[in-house]
Amino acid sequence: MFKIKIFIFLFLCLFVFLLFYFFRSRPVDKTEFQESLLAKIKISNIEIEVEPVISDHKQYLGLSNRESISDNFGMLFLFPDKRVRSFVMRDMNFTLDIVFINENEIVGIYKNLPFDQKNQEKIYNSPVPVDKVLELRGGFCDLHKISVGDFLSF
Repeated sequence: MFKIKIFIFLFLCLFVFLLFYFFRSRPVDKTEFQESLLAKIKISNIEIEVEPVISDHKQYLGLSNRESISDNFGMLFLFPDKRVRSFVMRDMNFTLDIVFINENEIVGIYKNLPFDQKNQEKIYNSPVPVDKVLELRGGFCDLHKISVGDFLSF
C-alpha cells in the first residue's frame, strides 16, 4: 500500500512538472500580440492612431474590404528589411494616401488613390527601398500638409 502511495505521489509530481514545463516554455506569438494593439504616431505634430501590421497575411489584406476608416486612423506596415514595396488598391471601398517611409523619414506619397473596381491591380511602388508604409484616408496628407521629408515619431 505504501509503495502505491509513493508511486501515485511521484506520478502526480511528474505530471505537474510536465504541465508547468510545457505551458511555461511555450513561446508567445509576438506578431499577433503586437498587431492586436493600436499605437499612436506623429507626423508634423499630427497625432495618428495606427494599426501596426507585421504578418504577411495581414499585410496582403491591408485595408481591403473595410467600409471606411476614421480621419486620424491609419495602417502602419512594418517590414524587417528595406526594399522597394509595391501596393495595390485591391478590394478597397474608399480612397487612400499611401506614405512610404524609410528610417522614419517620408520618402514618397501617393495621394487620393482611387478605389476603381475595374483597375484593382494597378501597382504603386515606393520610389526607394523602405522599411515602413502608412495607409491613410485619401486626402489626409493634403489636409494636414504632410509631405516628403517629414519625419514620423512614435
